[in-house]
Amino acid sequence: MTKQYNGSQVLFRQAKARSLAAARFAQTADAEQAAGLSGMERRQRERDAAINTVIMTQAAAEGYANWVFLQAGIETGNGTWISRWNGLRNATLALGRDGNVGVPKVHKDFFNELDAWRNYLLHGDDRARESLRRALESQERTYTENEIELLDSAYAASVVERAEAAFRWAQNATGVAAPFVDGAWVAPDE
Repeated sequence: MTKQYNGSQVLFRQAKARSLAAARFAQTADAEQAAGLSGMERRQRERDAAINTVIMTQAAAEGYANWVFLQAGIETGNGTWISRWNGLRNATLALGRDGNVGVPKVHKDFFNELDAWRNYLLHGDDRARESLRRALESQERTYTENEIELLDSAYAASVVERAEAAFRWAQNATGVAAPFVDGAWVAPDE
């Protein structure tokens, strides 16, 4: 059976769109504040868009790893989405490429950060908060008591940028098109 639907494309396109929306909201909030207004509503929309960027990027990363395994004809088995990324060497070999690959530490750290954000944003419990603190500190990112304050347009843009770097690495290793190269354009009105 041929697998034709790559959900990581849709998810990453939406992550990019929300990141760009976060930047637009931030710009509007800054203009409102410069005019003596609060900018509070636009700042909240910025944060909402940043949260969506993080969640959609994590989902795209998970979906892309699964897509590579599907293209290789290998069952993903049990484990986390990060373990699937770490196991891409098996898919790479099955795809007839050099299997002497390992996910670079910078990407592993980023995936742990994404995973920690996803768990924190969806669960919000003490365990998720502690996991997020550790992930942010391992990336040498400032941790605050109010984690949500970290989610702004600049952070959203960095998430997209780091995801693109990880996808580019995986595409080069596996030969399977990364989400941003096949239809992940964003229309100006998104």
